Amino acid sequence: MRYFLFSFLILIVTPSFLSSQTLEDAVRYSQLEVGGTARTVGIGGGIGALGSDFSVLSTNPAGLATFRRSEFTFTPTFVNIGDESQLEGQNDASKSTKVNFNFNNIGLVFTSQPRNINWTNTAFGFGLNRLAGFPQKAYYEGTSAGSITDRWVNMAQGKSPGNLGIEEGLAYDAEAIYNPDENDDTFYASDFLPGEIVWKSQNIKRKGAYNELVFSYAGNYKERLMIGATVGIPIVSFEESKTYFESVVDPTNTVFNELSYSEKLTTSGAGINLKVGMILRVNQMLRVGVAVHTPTGLGLKDNFSSTLDYSFNIGGIPTPGSAVSPDGLFEYRMRTPWRVIGSAGLVFGKSGFLTAEVEYLDYTNAKFNFNNTDDSGDKAYEQELNQQIDDKLNAALNIRLGGEFALDRFRFRGGYSIMQSPYSEGFEPIGALSVGAGAWWSESFFMDVAYKRQLSEGQYSPYLLNGSPAQVVQQTVTRSHFLMTLGFKF
Repeated sequence: MRYFLFSFLILIVTPSFLSSQTLEDAVRYSQLEVGGTARTVGIGGGIGALGSDFSVLSTNPAGLATFRRSEFTFTPTFVNIGDESQLEGQNDASKSTKVNFNFNNIGLVFTSQPRNINWTNTAFGFGLNRLAGFPQKAYYEGTSAGSITDRWVNMAQGKSPGNLGIEEGLAYDAEAIYNPDENDDTFYASDFLPGEIVWKSQNIKRKGAYNELVFSYAGNYKERLMIGATVGIPIVSFEESKTYFESVVDPTNTVFNELSYSEKLTTSGAGINLKVGMILRVNQMLRVGVAVHTPTGLGLKDNFSSTLDYSFNIGGIPTPGSAVSPDGLFEYRMRTPWRVIGSAGLVFGKSGFLTAEVEYLDYTNAKFNFNNTDDSGDKAYEQELNQQIDDKLNAALNIRLGGEFALDRFRFRGGYSIMQSPYSEGFEPIGALSVGAGAWWSESFFMDVAYKRQLSEGQYSPYLLNGSPAQVVQQTVTRSHFLMTLGFKF
């Protein structure tokens, strides 16, 4: 017999740490790309040793000192994201596509000549570079053993209804789980047999970006040594909505009909970091550079909510159950890893150049900080998350290679980059191939275009059971970037 007990107290006393913070959040705000202008993207991102491009304000600010004239640039960008998701055990993948428009860069550089003759020129720049984008649309479907109610039953066991957390409390209020024993309100069950085959699907929609507001200053010492620094102010926005659906397959299950579980999350925040860099012109052909980025301290705010609709039969009569969580709010801090970037460039007079760049960072240095709360549950979850970072992430090398060929007023570019996975296992490196071109239409106006194609493969789990993936979805994501930079010299 099913008991109709609704515990509204559940939604009031629930610990806030169950809201949204995950290992994936640490990766999302630490795994950045070299963005900005079409010129930089066209050569694979390895612009650090050469400079003369607004993108260097977010990589090696010493490159700002190679500007000879003041400049304004902006870069409108189209991104096409293709997703193929396949539930493990199914024969076919589901395909989804999302198109996003943004501005990858907008910025101003002002140059000047100091009175000290040893300094050839100095430059000040400010503006915005996009270092990561989060838009994605994914869908999968199929049959597999087990139900998401297995998770809620396990989470609820041993707790009285008034002590349930947000997730299992929602399931209890919607009657997806219940107390089968009138004499024990800490024991729970669901309408499924162990290992029962269930039809399931999920829609996932994400959007948002990691944009960096930059303020930089650099100087050129005797055309030999360039040094510079950037104060970066990252601005983070992320939105995610997920709708998970299950329906009955086994004809012997005459109680369950279907369930729909929806989750919404909005994250916003900002932070600060410092970047310092140096470029040495060894000779007319060879230039080498190095840059160090301090960790970014981010202050983040999560707004979240969830809804569960559950349909079941009592005596052959369809009966709806539903529950809605209150709007949740949680504020916290996060620290990203240090970064060290080494670069080199070969300049072949006015014919073009070749460039290479290596970036090192250790993702295990990312850390969450929940000091804004005194809740013991929050503190315990903070320690658990940071331990997951130590156990499941690792250090990574990112490599960027590229070149440019100059022909009169035209430029032709190509590049390749590879980002090592931040995870210690289960994920492949992310490779990206890029091409580009540019032209000087006058002494004061230039235009660059670039195309970049990036492919990544990995796994996704709609829910965990006893800390391990209960369902595994294989995902292949293709991102195609189309950029155009318009620049004005003055």
